[in-house]
Amino acid sequence: MHRLRSVVPSANYLFVFEAAARRLSFTAAADELNVSQPAVSKTISALEVATGLKLFNRDRGQMELTTEGKRLYQETQETFDQLYSVITSLRKKHSKDVVSFSASFVQFWLLPRLNAFTLRYPGVSRRIEESARDDQNLDVEDIDISGRLGKGNWPGVRSWHFVDEEVLPVCSPGYLLEHGPIHSAADLPGQTLLHFEERHRLRLPWLEWLKYCGISRPKLAEGLVFTDNLSSIEAAVLGRGVALGWKHLVREHLRAGRLVAVTNASYRSGDAIYLVCRPSACPKPVPSYFEIGYCSKGSRPKSWLTISRHLHNLLKMAINCRARYSRPRIGISADNFKLSPTVGFVQIRSRHRIGTINAEPK
Repeated sequence: MHRLRSVVPSANYLFVFEAAARRLSFTAAADELNVSQPAVSKTISALEVATGLKLFNRDRGQMELTTEGKRLYQETQETFDQLYSVITSLRKKHSKDVVSFSASFVQFWLLPRLNAFTLRYPGVSRRIEESARDDQNLDVEDIDISGRLGKGNWPGVRSWHFVDEEVLPVCSPGYLLEHGPIHSAADLPGQTLLHFEERHRLRLPWLEWLKYCGISRPKLAEGLVFTDNLSSIEAAVLGRGVALGWKHLVREHLRAGRLVAVTNASYRSGDAIYLVCRPSACPKPVPSYFEIGYCSKGSRPKSWLTISRHLHNLLKMAINCRARYSRPRIGISADNFKLSPTVGFVQIRSRHRIGTINAEPK
């Protein structure tokens, strides 16, 4: 028998004491532990008798810890935290790491990189959860890695800078061809704008983005409103309108030509996306855990945005040709475009052949 039991007959005494000391209320501790208030009071009295220590001062309904009570509470919390960390780390050897991000991050960033991650970390299992909140309690919800938008200085978590926040308007090439040209942000209020309003997460709305571009009181055309960013981006891919895209999430769509940047304007908030984890249970190494594919696929963000802007210019040119030509057909897949107009069509050339815009005379 451990000698601690000679002064603390039951470990339950310490669990009850920790809850009562943390809440400074026997009633609140009873609610938390799902027992009666008299049961908490009786347990605390038994602990004080067993240890010979007065742990609480009670005066006119107010409760506070004595000096001995504060010392025991601090040591109890540290011991509980250490035991929890050890048990959790041992369990992790036989369980999956839990990562939790927004649905748009999972769909647009994480899933395309799973193969590369598996090749680099073949023995690591993971559980991927989608969350509608940034303020998750990682301990309570047993989450190993998540993402948050802000300055990176949240209490109780460790954080690593992931990517700066940058937001730009995007649409499908087909939409731009049909509804363009869109020369600047001032042309956007008359377009079909795709909105989203997430219940538990604040993100930049169209009104704020346009205000950043100097359009203070825009009259917005009626558009669609979704409950998450993922749906608004997917609607943009399908040609339903113009959406606000977070650059790190829409990069692959821009790269593949499914979306184009509507204007050169983008919003940089000064905040950033951070990876966060519990200090006591961080998978190692967290920074490299999520850099898989980011450097290989995302090391040239400026060039991929350049692709989109070149495509935007090409589409504008195709729109302007409508008066003379019909049935424009477009194929795009690389950067560093060189345009050489010829009779009847515009050919796109680069170090890699990428296609042509053909136009047949009426």
